[in-house]
Amino acid sequence: MSRNREPAEIIRLREAERALQDAQNSYNQRVKQGEKQLKQAQKAHDRAVESAQSQLEDEKETFAAPLDSFEGATLYRTRLEFEGSVLKLDPALGCEVEVSGGLYTPPSGGEETKDTRQVVLHFFSPSGQLDISAPYEKEKQAHEFADEVTSAAKDCIRVREEYEKNVALLEKGVQETMENTHAIDMASSSLAQDKSATQSVEAAKAYLEKVKSQTPKELLKTYKRGKAQKKLVTWSVIIILCVIIIALLIIWASGGFR
Repeated sequence: MSRNREPAEIIRLREAERALQDAQNSYNQRVKQGEKQLKQAQKAHDRAVESAQSQLEDEKETFAAPLDSFEGATLYRTRLEFEGSVLKLDPALGCEVEVSGGLYTPPSGGEETKDTRQVVLHFFSPSGQLDISAPYEKEKQAHEFADEVTSAAKDCIRVREEYEKNVALLEKGVQETMENTHAIDMASSSLAQDKSATQSVEAAKAYLEKVKSQTPKELLKTYKRGKAQKKLVTWSVIIILCVIIIALLIIWASGGFR
């Protein structure tokens, strides 16, 4: 029997099934789009939190990084370290640079002149003192390092206060960013609404059942048999194609096409 000569009941049945499939596809698409938007919102939130945390870590790393070094001594924003000793920076910190030792030439002139000169940096503050020695030829660098240390000491309180203020603001920013889930909540709520909006699908199912109940049983059986046969033919074609493809791959792998 051709499609044009199909009974009206079968035509209605096909149309009802198509309507149900369209309603189901539309529902699935809405849910899929809602899930996609929720994932995007979650990723955007994660990126925002990661960015806020990165700014906080950058601030901490910058503050903890050394400012300068000289002959094993390392200057930080709030302290000076040398050979296991730590001198806390203080605006009252002072420094004296002196040269010790000298040039010694033996009276006989038979021996080489000995140079025992050294540059010594004496750092002192209310929290203690620290002495650093360096070769005499590094006197210029010693003065430069001394200036760097005293400058950092004068500014250490302001730097510390500014750092603590920045860290507090950045930590607050991290917390607020983590708690700001408005976009996620909106997307989640929208998805929940999409999932619960099954009216069109339920209506299409009800209509299909109504059409089935109005279709003569013999026509319904014939229609179902025809659908089953079409499905069987489709699967048979798919299986045959898979077998052919596998056989071709085996032949190719064994060098049969050379």
